[in-house]
Amino acid sequence: MTFVICTDVFMQGFVPNGSYSMRLMDYLSDERFILALDDRIYFEYVAMLRRQRFGFDKNDVNYFLKFIKETAKFVTAEKLKISLIDLHYLKFVEAAKSVKADALITKNTNGFKSAIGVIPVLTPREVFEKLI
Repeated sequence: MTFVICTDVFMQGFVPNGSYSMRLMDYLSDERFILALDDRIYFEYVAMLRRQRFGFDKNDVNYFLKFIKETAKFVTAEKLKISLIDLHYLKFVEAAKSVKADALITKNTNGFKSAIGVIPVLTPREVFEKLI
């Protein structure tokens, strides 16, 4: 399976709280699915993980980013013309559509309502209930 993961889910996956987002990161680390992304998404992940306010260990962050570079499927996303609540979300839809992802995973499904006809949009919990 191939998933595009929004930054909200990605970041929550690093919080050791037993959440579905954390389980997704465990599955990603075990290579149970393929993470698809483009450079815009990757650099957003990098920026978030390196923010000092989160307090992540620099070596752990660098190791995980190297893992993503080695295992993720990087795509050149085709531009789409769909209306979203926040244009910031468009890159996730474009990457998911371009790679024909099994789902775009987000905690904010309302922000992606107009993309649901383009690609499957699921919460982390729905991924486990429906796909994994």
